[in-house]
Amino acid sequence: MAEQLHIVLVPHTHWDREWYQTFQQFRLRLVKAVDALLNVLEEDQDFRYFMLDGQTIVIDDYLEARPEQAERLKRLIRSGRILVGPWYIQPDEFLVSGESLIRNLQRGISQAEELGGLMRVGYVPDTFGHIAQLPQILRGVGIDNAVFWRGVGEEIKGSEFYWEAPDGSQVFVVYLADPQGYSNARQMPLNPEEFVSRVKLQVANLLPRATDDVLLFMNGSDHLEVQEGLPATIAQANALLQHVDIQQERKQSSANGHYHSLYVEIGTLPQYIERVRSQNRHWQVWQGELRSSQFAPLLPGVLSSRIWIKQQNERCEQLLERWVEPMTTFMSALNLSYPEGLVRLAWQYLLQNHPHDSICGCSIDQVHRENSVRFAQCQQICEGLLAQTLPQIAARVDTQPPIPVKHPADAPVPIVVFHPAPATPGEAVQTTVQLPGSLNHAMLLDEKRRCMPFRVVNRSREVLGTMPVAREMLASMVALSGLQDPDHLLQMTQSIITSTLGETPGIDEKQEISHIYIENVTVSPLHHEPHIPHPGVIFIEIMIAPKGRVQINRADLRAAAQQVLDLLRREDIHTLELKLVAQARETISFVAQDLPSYGYKTYWLYPRGCDASQKVHSVSSFLGTGHNSIENEHYQVAVDATNGTLTVTDKRTGAVFRGLNRFIDGGDIGDLYTYCPPEHDMLIGEPLEAPRIEVIESGPVRAALRISSRWALPTSCTANRRERSARTAVCTIVSDVALTAGMRRVDIHTRIENKVKDHRLRVLFPVPYRPEAVMAESTFQVCQRPISLPEPVNVSTWIEYPVATFPQKRFVDLSTSQFGLAILNQGLPECEVLPSGFGVEEGGTAVAITLLRCVDWLSRGDLPNRQGHAGPMEHTPEAQCPGFYEFDYALVPHAGAWDGEEALVLREAQTFTTRLATRAVIEEIHEGRFPSREAFVTVEPAALVVSAVKRWQRGKGIVVRLYNPFASAVHATVHLRFSFWKVSRANLLEECQEVVATAQGGEEAGSSGEMRAGEQRVTLEFKGGEIITLVCEE
Repeated sequence: MAEQLHIVLVPHTHWDREWYQTFQQFRLRLVKAVDALLNVLEEDQDFRYFMLDGQTIVIDDYLEARPEQAERLKRLIRSGRILVGPWYIQPDEFLVSGESLIRNLQRGISQAEELGGLMRVGYVPDTFGHIAQLPQILRGVGIDNAVFWRGVGEEIKGSEFYWEAPDGSQVFVVYLADPQGYSNARQMPLNPEEFVSRVKLQVANLLPRATDDVLLFMNGSDHLEVQEGLPATIAQANALLQHVDIQQERKQSSANGHYHSLYVEIGTLPQYIERVRSQNRHWQVWQGELRSSQFAPLLPGVLSSRIWIKQQNERCEQLLERWVEPMTTFMSALNLSYPEGLVRLAWQYLLQNHPHDSICGCSIDQVHRENSVRFAQCQQICEGLLAQTLPQIAARVDTQPPIPVKHPADAPVPIVVFHPAPATPGEAVQTTVQLPGSLNHAMLLDEKRRCMPFRVVNRSREVLGTMPVAREMLASMVALSGLQDPDHLLQMTQSIITSTLGETPGIDEKQEISHIYIENVTVSPLHHEPHIPHPGVIFIEIMIAPKGRVQINRADLRAAAQQVLDLLRREDIHTLELKLVAQARETISFVAQDLPSYGYKTYWLYPRGCDASQKVHSVSSFLGTGHNSIENEHYQVAVDATNGTLTVTDKRTGAVFRGLNRFIDGGDIGDLYTYCPPEHDMLIGEPLEAPRIEVIESGPVRAALRISSRWALPTSCTANRRERSARTAVCTIVSDVALTAGMRRVDIHTRIENKVKDHRLRVLFPVPYRPEAVMAESTFQVCQRPISLPEPVNVSTWIEYPVATFPQKRFVDLSTSQFGLAILNQGLPECEVLPSGFGVEEGGTAVAITLLRCVDWLSRGDLPNRQGHAGPMEHTPEAQCPGFYEFDYALVPHAGAWDGEEALVLREAQTFTTRLATRAVIEEIHEGRFPSREAFVTVEPAALVVSAVKRWQRGKGIVVRLYNPFASAVHATVHLRFSFWKVSRANLLEECQEVVATAQGGEEAGSSGEMRAGEQRVTLEFKGGEIITLVCEE
């Protein structure tokens, strides 16, 4: 039996960067706190350590305001007295991508090392639950431990345990088991006797779960400053603690918990972890997520608070991870400059929105207005980089057409479609081309001469300028010049246009007149004088086109010019309104078939079709529309005329899914942390009247229906918060449901006008069976979710009642061995499996996805399903989410389980989240370094997921990160478009560890350092759930 109990007291502060105050308001407090910290540590050498919350952004924020203090701060960090890192910001784990977590750690670790000291502890003290892959992520950056408070339930017995990721990676966990978590020793009394009393109280709280004769005291809390004078108090208290008699039952240790002395010292988390682990006990091993609310509030309602934040974050993550990084990386492979600083800045703006109080939507309204600005800045950088990058890649693509033409006017327009996702049979694309005349006889071909169906969505003309000219003045100019015939008038007009456009931005080529219109009615050939709707004024439109690119009818132009000369002689006309326009812009949509993996494909739009002698292959596709139905080759979708729900039939399996896309609205008297229905809730699942159903597209690209409905929803909850009000307001819900030719997905775009308060609006998707498993994508894995939540014993003792809602990434799937239904989403992270309720057949199940959760308090202390407050009681009226909202989700009926049909669900989920940004670049015809169709990265089997394609941050090269979402091992092959000097497996810090391939021929020396044309193949063995990072050195 140990005679002495050792206590490691860790002074720290927990710094919520923005929460119930704004970032700048909290920064004022931060500056004061760090100023005080520097003074205390320099003046009191016995105050040996202080931890700055495991995030380096507090250093950035402080030094931005106090740059003159940089050396003082760095000196204390280098000496190990101020502990910093490993995070850049303290994140929420479920609401951001796995790549965001990795970049967060990369930035934090890099900054901490530059400052002179890194705390290698996976410190996430206040995060609202923990993802199952966090152990593998931490091990990937060289950290073998974690410290946290929330998410642990009674299944875990001790205050220390091992936590195992799906791939078998383990970290040693210190669970802050005290109900006060990371604040269990905050503001310790400076009176020695009172200090001793407080120590004994905390010892009694901690000993039952303790696994060793050492305890952890966390001396700090939210925004607290350093406790000056603490070392002197500890020294005096230790003298009093030399002779004590403490006897406490030890549930997790063979020791009986009887101690005759206590010893307190200021220490660090690494010291505590090292001391405990040195005992080499057989600790419990836990696998999976940590989302229990038994001993600490999990606050699961944050998954749906201020849903627009989740949507904007998902868009920015997709832009950075799927578009900007891969495309700028491929551009750099062409020996073009890589915009490293701008990419890093975009990530910085995004990561600054990832602290749990920010991304979770549980702060005051002003904080989230500032979040919106950061998202906008990130998006602006990304869009700007893509506008520069994609044309530079397209300019190096061989765009010579598959069928040559004889006349320049018949030359096709190359369209290069980029696709940063797994290879797919097809995807709908929309782009704008500039062509003369109509596209009535146009053809769209790919490199195999396959004719793609397309549709003209819109036709517009770009107005380059307008000018009113007095008839008499123009008539005098013509008379003085002697230009009395049409040809001379055309020459004069062409000369004026050429001179004027020479200094016009955006006009790079020589232009010539292609058409002349009068009063918007072509008068070529001239048969009669046009009617003049505006007395005394005639409108003349002159269209121009790049010289030599358009076939011009000279006879028509001469007739139009003669008509102008005739108009100049008419006394009833006093003004000619001249308008100069570019050739027409046609917005077209088409199905881009056979898109390669992480690459591009070129299509050619022939404005006048192709020579009949040339062999062209028609692409077979099928789209059908009825009054209330649409169908393609794979699915039929019918709309219920009474309530607007969908019935989807999978033609392959014969499975029929009824009642889909049903909206359910209920009351919510909770706060931004916790959903709480009123005692007498009223659920509304039917519209006010039969919806209006209309066909909005009928091929050849898509078939689409619009379902418009009106819903009478209670305006709020009553003043006593026990029920919903009797007064209602009418809210509109409009869903566009679309099928694309050849595609295995039903796309739904829903628009909602929210006019009411205190409610939760969800969309339901029933299936007529009890699934064998409910699978949902999570971070770097696909995990099983419960069909129903087991009722815990003594739930009244829980800090927060457990809920059945759970987080998801891009999809949730309900399957049997015969068939299933996957529901994809864009930025909708909260869902629930319902065994019964609205629209669920007997023996069936439904998935409910939250669209809106509307409340107006940051925290309330009177919720029946949670003990006490979760934060300050601040009024947040903007959290009621008034106004218009748009949502995108999709349905994928399939055969068998979610992982069958060559990873159909995974493929469609990845493509769906990038499809709205699928980009096409209009190019010129030219030779190029790259072929007309290219896949930069291809992975076999297709079920493996590419997480990142980016520049190597430690040298010249490319990083490709992949993960295996399956529990079983996978043999994989990665095909790289370029040949590299060396390919190595690396950790998540991109430090090379094992060479897996070298340049063809095996040479490792003498390389030019440039990527070479060709292909390199890398074979890998993935463990179940494993993340692998490849560094491809140039």
